Amino acid sequence: MIKTTITTPANTYQLCVQQHLNQVSVDIDANTPNLAAATFRLTVSDTAIAHYFVNYLGGILAMAFQATMSDAHFLSNLQQIINQELPNW
Repeated sequence: MIKTTITTPANTYQLCVQQHLNQVSVDIDANTPNLAAATFRLTVSDTAIAHYFVNYLGGILAMAFQATMSDAHFLSNLQQIINQELPNW
């Protein structure tokens, strides 16, 4: 499991990438009433491929987010990841 917390001036977000057997999930949770939690799941053929995707997404999160950043920058990066990396999840 890869878990990170991003703090913006208005909110605190938690991102979690985890594997359960051959399924990978990305959970996005916001500590705000304006945004709901979201989960993206991908089921693959075996656990080795699932483990690859956990590491792949962990690297993407590490490069896209910082512990503290602006709301606009966080949401822009999140939208880009959802549109480019998670469109079929």
